[in-house]
Amino acid sequence: MNKDRELNLLVDLESGRIWVPKMGTHLTPSEIRLLAVLNRREGRPTPLEFLINELNRDPAGSGGGNPRYHIFNLRRKLEHTREQPVIITRPGIGYYLVPGRVHFIGGADK
Repeated sequence: MNKDRELNLLVDLESGRIWVPKMGTHLTPSEIRLLAVLNRREGRPTPLEFLINELNRDPAGSGGGNPRYHIFNLRRKLEHTREQPVIITRPGIGYYLVPGRVHFIGGADK
């Protein structure tokens, strides 16, 4: 297995489980929603306003909040080295997933 392949992540959008080499963790419903949105637009920036609207679609009390906070937590859970980022910020433009860095299984956006 090559080094790049070893750094890839697997995300189950249905269960919210993440498989990282030698680790495992869970995502919150809001993190799952944001990751699903970023996945649909992989490689293309997603504006902050769009992410805010996606989070606000959640039923009352089940999520929402500030996308920046959730992106921070996703980075903490998904990025184990700064040399291999998973989510990139384009200041004034939005956020995007680095193509090929995360592999998804399970359902689409909920």
